[in-house]
Amino acid sequence: MTFNATLTLPDGSMGLHAAGPDDAGAPALVVLQEIFGVNAAIRQTVAHYAAHGYRAVAPDLFWRQRPGIELDPDDEAGHAAAMEAAQAYGKQPDAAMADLAALVEMLKQRHGTVGVVGYCLGGRMAFLAWLQLDVDAVVSYYGVGLDQLVGRTGAQATPLQMHVGTNDPLIPAAVRESVAAALGGRDAVSLHLYENAGHAFARRGGKTRLAQAAELADQRALAFLDRHLKEQA
Repeated sequence: MTFNATLTLPDGSMGLHAAGPDDAGAPALVVLQEIFGVNAAIRQTVAHYAAHGYRAVAPDLFWRQRPGIELDPDDEAGHAAAMEAAQAYGKQPDAAMADLAALVEMLKQRHGTVGVVGYCLGGRMAFLAWLQLDVDAVVSYYGVGLDQLVGRTGAQATPLQMHVGTNDPLIPAAVRESVAAALGGRDAVSLHLYENAGHAFARRGGKTRLAQAAELADQRALAFLDRHLKEQA
């Protein structure tokens, strides 16, 4: 994967795939990858949001472990390599959040308004951004392990939208229910469930994509981000 921008960090440089208007008046959107790197599906997502007026930026989350990794989620070998990279990434949680915080701060300085959207691992990182960072809106698609994180919630007022399939083996009913119970009653939080949708149902170009559910989720996400980012930008 060749990146078209970089972010300099204290211990190196993180590659970025960026598209869309780079002027100060455009809202910025961080697009967080699945475990397969900044691959074709993520680049298509960046292009989607760029076409709607966002400065969309996908960081190379695994730049320390496997810089530039780009894997096919429908390939067995690619899936194994992705799991290995994700496990290594998970062993450096403080560095991972510091990277994300630095990117958000850079975009804040230039664009003022910053949102985050993430998928699977990226959905988990998006939720962590909602918990810890100064962002203006967050969308989490089938974020994994959120039941392990909801105990950290406090008085967060940042708008949060979540999308989960009812047939997702990584987010079974018990997990969905615990997350919903922990976040219930918050006006700024919404959880959308998609019947018969499995994990990665919104992945662009993938075998797991469930078109009707994916299109509805993407419509909801875009409307949500427009409402909370463009009206403030």
